Amino acid sequence: MVKEHPKLVYGPSPTMINVLNIVQKVAATDANILITGENGTGKELLATEIHNRSGRAGELMISVDMGSVPETLFESELFGHIKGSFTDAREDRKGKFELASGGTLFLDEIGNLPLHSQAKLLSALQNRLITRIGSNSEIPVNIRLICATNRDLSRMVSEGKFREDLLYRINTIVIEVPPLRDRVDDIPILANHFLKIYCEKYNRDPVRLNTHALEKLSNHIWPGNVRELQHAIEKAVIMSESPVLLPSDFEFRPSASKSLHHQELTLAEMEAKYIHDCLRRNGNNLSITASKLGITRQTLYNKMRKYHI
Repeated sequence: MVKEHPKLVYGPSPTMINVLNIVQKVAATDANILITGENGTGKELLATEIHNRSGRAGELMISVDMGSVPETLFESELFGHIKGSFTDAREDRKGKFELASGGTLFLDEIGNLPLHSQAKLLSALQNRLITRIGSNSEIPVNIRLICATNRDLSRMVSEGKFREDLLYRINTIVIEVPPLRDRVDDIPILANHFLKIYCEKYNRDPVRLNTHALEKLSNHIWPGNVRELQHAIEKAVIMSESPVLLPSDFEFRPSASKSLHHQELTLAEMEAKYIHDCLRRNGNNLSITASKLGITRQTLYNKMRKYHI
């Protein structure tokens, strides 16, 4: 997302409204939160929203991309070090846990953390104590933990790739951010939000989308989610010289747009996928989902058992 405008933007889509309702309930607590969702859905922005609505809003939110931290630097990055503890330790340095104490620690891409590092993280979370590399002194920390991942951590647990005790520690509350294809009603608001941002950034007079351009955006599958929409709007603002953006200002790869619809699925697989998607869109409410599907609640339950949903 654009760093100059780090705020969560959403529209009238029921799936996103459901997410915001959960945020409203949990933000004031100190419960550990796991945010799941595909790449580009805005998981860090949601974490920021939770922090800003919490009692820790006046303190720092420290973000760490766990996928970019080498295992050899994990302890130094999160727990800090003292001068001389290793070759490049030229001065004492606080780790992310200390910096976030009193505020929020956001660990992005937690699923990329190696097992060895997972054990060290779990110990710090259980004891709320950290020790800098090269020191024997324990330092108490007071953080609110929010993690995010685009991976299936439960499956990773069953495959021996993620610690079950760590998963229980970080997922007191799980919030799934829906992909953009499940929140089509939000596209006009998001598109106009990004239009405003990039017109200001590139010193352009206000630009608007015509009806057919907006229709094209709404019909796209958006495999890259909100981030892809953002980049599409930025490119159009840069390349177009017109005050009105047309469908021709947005070019998408056919394979990317159609890949989700052109899979070779059996009828049973299609039905299972449709039921799963409908459940997700309706917050796993069986009664509402059954009504949307035009079947009884018992029939829905039977199909869920049949397809192991």
